[in-house]
Amino acid sequence: MLFSQKIKKKAELSLIALSLIILDQLTKYLIRFFGGFYICNKGIAFGISLPHWLILGLIIAIIFFTGFLILNLKLEILNQFSNYPLVLILSGAISNLFDRLYFGCVIDFIDLRIWPIFNLADIFICLGAFLLIIKLNKK
Repeated sequence: MLFSQKIKKKAELSLIALSLIILDQLTKYLIRFFGGFYICNKGIAFGISLPHWLILGLIIAIIFFTGFLILNLKLEILNQFSNYPLVLILSGAISNLFDRLYFGCVIDFIDLRIWPIFNLADIFICLGAFLLIIKLNKK
């Protein structure tokens, strides 16, 4: 891939990530300030409780690892498609980290009654992980 193509690709991925983060944060803002059900989840996925320092450490590690994979487009196991699932994971992790640092918890507001309460960032993370697993299993 040419240098200019790499820059364009990284700019595209960055724009997608920023858009997803803004979308998640906007939905949380609207729920908090214009009414609606939400909870302040101090735990991790499914409300599992862990020490605060461990949760932050795990989230930061996921962000750095995913960011490293996205920035290193030369990895043979990853191709153009694989970057989109990584952007989904990174965007969700960054948005939830922002909540955790700003509010001390993650704002969750989607309640299907048959599943723990979640938010858009959680959907991004799960969808990205699912797509990445499918892609890597096809190799």
